[in-house]
Amino acid sequence: LLVRRWARDRGIAHASKGHLPICAWNLLTVFFLQAAPESDALLSPVCAAPVQPDTQAIKQGAPKSVGELFRQFVAFYARDFNWQTEGISVRLGQRAPPPAELPLTYLKSKDGREEVGPSIEDPFEVRRNLGSAMKSSGLVRLREELLRADELCSRGASLGELLELWAPPSEHEASH
Repeated sequence: LLVRRWARDRGIAHASKGHLPICAWNLLTVFFLQAAPESDALLSPVCAAPVQPDTQAIKQGAPKSVGELFRQFVAFYARDFNWQTEGISVRLGQRAPPPAELPLTYLKSKDGREEVGPSIEDPFEVRRNLGSAMKSSGLVRLREELLRADELCSRGASLGELLELWAPPSEHEASH
């Protein structure tokens, strides 16, 4: 819930504006819990989990606070995860290139550069890329917000500062 709240408050969870949809943020969170460094992974891949609920799918370890998990989440996606070459698949639950059946999305920036957008597999429809609606400006904002949150978490900022509502720059600010 903290990740979703942060993404909404910071203006990067609005699919209609070229950002990731809320359901993609849920998958990013689950994937982080699966694909964190081996000693920190808290969830098993969906394809390895039993059909019946089983507490063994949740790995036991030293309990971490929500704040610590959030700090690790933003550090993972801001510093470690390669948005160009890696895909999010909770079905597979490990760091790897996007699954072959998942179509890539190419984003063109205002200066004409093209780059691969986020590859986020829909676990119910594996040929559907939930990152496909993202625009280049949305990817820029995603990176900005991940870096901002990583910096704030690194210096121990308050939750209030982290969740400060984002507002687009005014026309005056944007022209200077």
